[in-house]
Amino acid sequence: MITFSFDIDTNIRTATYSGTVTDEELMVAYRELLAKPDYEPSANDLVDLRHVEKLNVTSAALQNLISLYSPVDQLGHHTRLAIIAGSDVTYGMSHMYEMLRGDEAPEEIHVFREYDDAVLWLQS
Repeated sequence: MITFSFDIDTNIRTATYSGTVTDEELMVAYRELLAKPDYEPSANDLVDLRHVEKLNVTSAALQNLISLYSPVDQLGHHTRLAIIAGSDVTYGMSHMYEMLRGDEAPEEIHVFREYDDAVLWLQS
């Protein structure tokens, strides 16, 4: 499951992943998020993977997610994405996403093990 929340005061959008996450669930969740009329493209993002029990996400799905964000990237907002990985599997997958995303995106990405470190980095 993937749920989203947005804190207008900090300009941080949080995606909380839990249970088993699949390619299909990943794509549906982000398509729905981007389709919302109140989607804020200049917000920083926090992806919390600490509650993932099983991550069934392929590199192809990560590439599709990157393509899905291409129109947002073209807006040129310089944002930050903090990913909190609670396991070695989610840590490795997060770094794969970071590498696939590359330097061309206007988003700075960092992978963390601790929630407080991630939030501090987003707010700095």
